[in-house]
Amino acid sequence: MEKRIVTISDYERLMSHRYYALYRAKKPEIVERFLIDLMEAELVDPSQIPEGIITMNSIVLLKEIGAGHQIELKLTYPNESNELERKIAVFSSIGTALLGRRVGHVVSWQIQGKSAEMEILRVTHQPEPVEYFYL
Repeated sequence: MEKRIVTISDYERLMSHRYYALYRAKKPEIVERFLIDLMEAELVDPSQIPEGIITMNSIVLLKEIGAGHQIELKLTYPNESNELERKIAVFSSIGTALLGRRVGHVVSWQIQGKSAEMEILRVTHQPEPVEYFYL
């Protein structure tokens, strides 16, 4: 898969939380792999992030490959996550699969011992175009 595209501000904030994320993770190997991937990401100024890229606090519409079910999620920092409200923490297996990916990508992760595979259909909200750079 191609490199992730991540805003500089998202990168800096996520990297500042890396030790805490590793300490608190249910599956630290997922967080560790994500952090390595993040260090290799293409970093861009928040004002220059292309449309259709999943950034922090983006809302994204996904379609399950095979079954066709759709779900809309918001990618959040761990302290803001709430599964009932479909706010997914960036350091979760789902969150690590999504950050920096674009519309059209197919992402996968393990959930409850099974592999989930989803196509990114649309980024329905990306904070950067409305100048919410530092959420």
